[in-house]
Amino acid sequence: MEYVLLMRGINVGGHRRVVMADLRGFLASAGATDVQSHINSGNVLFGYEGNATEMVAQVIKDHYEFEITHTVIAAPDYLQEVGQAPEWWRVDDDNRYNALFKLPGYLSDYDQLIKQKLSTYDEVEFTAHVIFWRAPMKSNYRKSFFSKLLSQPFYSTVSIRNRNTTLKLAKMVAERLKKR
Repeated sequence: MEYVLLMRGINVGGHRRVVMADLRGFLASAGATDVQSHINSGNVLFGYEGNATEMVAQVIKDHYEFEITHTVIAAPDYLQEVGQAPEWWRVDDDNRYNALFKLPGYLSDYDQLIKQKLSTYDEVEFTAHVIFWRAPMKSNYRKSFFSKLLSQPFYSTVSIRNRNTTLKLAKMVAERLKKR
């Protein structure tokens, strides 16, 4: 089975450093196959026969002295979730487009909280595991709710990827699944 691992809060400002080459090696040593990473922010694709969530948790526990919040998504599920992105999220314009992947600990009540706090500058679409978000890039960014996420109770329970990274991972996943 193929999986996508999304890690949160690593390699930011030199803190919580995770060297992707090392992580790929640790995962391979634990039985993962064809381990690939994309950029330096905790995006990893791999094959594994068994409980991938448990395997990744054990690798993190064994090799890192800090907790790493993460989610492991079956590759077909990742493609299905990204495939639900609204049409407006795929438009190439001067806005900021992100996918907020819900991590363990994300409460369903947070969806309603977000809806209540949205500004007229934000547009969101919720799926079971992802929030697709559009906010202004420059002018009016500070007026958007997206610009205030850091102070929100749900912030630590999402892992944010920009649209380009989200779609690149989907392309990589699709290519891997074709090989099988």
